[in-house]
Parts: sequence; structure tokens; C-alpha cells
Amino acid sequence: MKWTIQPAATGFDGVRKDWDALNRLRHILLDPGFVEPLIRHFGGPNVRLGVGHHESKTWLALLIQKSVGLWETFQPSQAPLGLIVTSHTDEHGDELLEATKQLPGYALQLSVMQQDPDCTSFPAISGCPQIQYVDYIQTARLPLEGTFDNYWSSRGSNLRHNLARRGRRMKEKGVSAELVALYKPGEVAEAICEYGRLESLGWKGKNGTAVSQENPQGRFYRDVFEHFCSRGEAVIYQYRLNGKVAASDLCLRRNSMMIVLKTTYDEELDDFSPALQMRRDIIEQLFGEQQVRVVEFYGKVMDWHTRWCDQIRTMYHVNCFRHPWVEKVKKVVKRLR
Repeated sequence: MKWTIQPAATGFDGVRKDWDALNRLRHILLDPGFVEPLIRHFGGPNVRLGVGHHESKTWLALLIQKSVGLWETFQPSQAPLGLIVTSHTDEHGDELLEATKQLPGYALQLSVMQQDPDCTSFPAISGCPQIQYVDYIQTARLPLEGTFDNYWSSRGSNLRHNLARRGRRMKEKGVSAELVALYKPGEVAEAICEYGRLESLGWKGKNGTAVSQENPQGRFYRDVFEHFCSRGEAVIYQYRLNGKVAASDLCLRRNSMMIVLKTTYDEELDDFSPALQMRRDIIEQLFGEQQVRVVEFYGKVMDWHTRWCDQIRTMYHVNCFRHPWVEKVKKVVKRLR
């Protein structure tokens, strides 16, 4: 497979249609409408677009050189999946090894990051000494099967009793609750601003990582959600207490799958558990609509995930070494450090 390497910032638009066609499972997190804003807001001159061709086989990948001889897929924190698409599955790792040899300079390693075993072109194999699989995180999903009542009765009593108690507390204090779903592009800017306000009230505000209108994160999510809302593939949920937003979820939807990209809540209202109340109402609404069949969280499994979900799987990185000895040398260097 012959590879060409070019700056991603100027080259992606020229392969946008090809990238879309190679996204074989139509995964929304690999859609050009998600990938291009990642390049625009978080990429730099070091992000490269790799294009591989051999007869009927094609690969497209966003790559960065981490250090001399070491390359990996471009992976900003806002991207849950490795940014690479292929026309076929590399079942034996041969073409990943060939790609490593084709990179500029004398590449010793190419890492394909953050692979979901349910939608990857790089399934875990054995018997190849130059391919290594490294566990990344465990992530949770929630299949929406049967009825909401059956699902809710299967949840732990602590969760159900806690939410019932918080609900009674809200009524006693005269607090009204409403779940609002925003789908229109014209609603996105204000919703992202409100999301950032909530996030800035918590620990992300203290360490400067909260979404805001002024930072690249805020501009990225605004662009993404305006684009996918215009296609009917996004929703921003808000849980409002007495008309004021107390919690919010940013979600993408496609092919009966909904992905919760980000979630936040007002920590000052923790007595009412607005995030948990919102999640319960969202799930109940999804059961009633019968359009979404699975909810994906694509983040490291936390305690709150296990309250809602039973299905957990492990995502992984794929490391390809040009020579079998590269991994051994890296381990020695690491020990010496």
C-alpha cells in the first residue's frame, strides 16, 4: 500500500467524500461533520493526513508524530474513537505494518488509538509479534430492550429510592422540574453557553477546562451540534428546575444509537440530584419514542454508569512495531527512566 502524507488542515476537505464513504458502519463519531471540526479547533501544523492506496484498498488517517520514529492517530480528548477509516478489515495486521514502514523518516511504531471492539478495522489477533494490543478503558452501554417499567425495576433499590426521595423533596419545597429536548440549529448557541455556565460552576471551572463561548471547546461543540441538528442527528437535553437549567446532556444520534458526548450539572443543587433525575427522564422518554435502541457513553466507566448499565466492554489501542525488538527496547528505556 502506497502512502502519501500531507497537512490535515489543508488536505481534509479534498478527501471529505472519500472519508465519508470509508466510514463503513456510518459511525457518527467518524463522520466528516465531527472530524473536520476536530482538525479546525484542536489540530495544528503537526496533524497530518495519511492517504493509503493499493488496488481496491484505501485507508485515510489523521496522524501526529509524537517523537522521533513514533507516530499515532491524532486524538484530541473530544474524540472518543481513533481517527482512521479503511475500506476493509486488517485481519492479520499486515497492512498496519506496511503503513508503519511508509511513514516519513524511519518510523519505528504506529499506534492506532482508542478502538471500539464492536466497530474497528483492527480486531484483536494473536500470533503477530509486531502487533500489540493495550487496554484503554472500559466503557458502558445501555440497550433499550422491553419496557421502561421492566428496566427501572431491574435497577438497584438505592438508585430508585434515592430518586424517589429527591423527587418528594423537590415537591415539598415547591420546585418544579421539566426535561427539555433541543433539536434546532438555532437553539444550539444558547444551549452550549448554558452548558458552559453549568460546567464552570464545578471542578472544571476551577481548573480552567470548562466549555465556554470563548474557548476552542465551546466553538467545537457549537459547530458540531449546529451541523448535526440540521441533519436531525443531535439533541441537547436540559433539565430545568423552576425554569432554570440544572443539568444538561450533549447527545448525537444515528442508526438507533445515541451517544452521550458530555454531561454536566449544577453541583450547588446536588440535594435534588438533577443529573440523575435528568438521566431517568431521558431514558424513560427514549423507551417511549422507540427510536433509539442503545445508548453509548464512550467514556471510562464510573460508578454512576454502573447504576444505569449492565453491559461493559473494553476499548484498546493497537501498537504496530516496525521490528520485534522495538517493544523490548522501549520497556528497557522506561525502566531506566
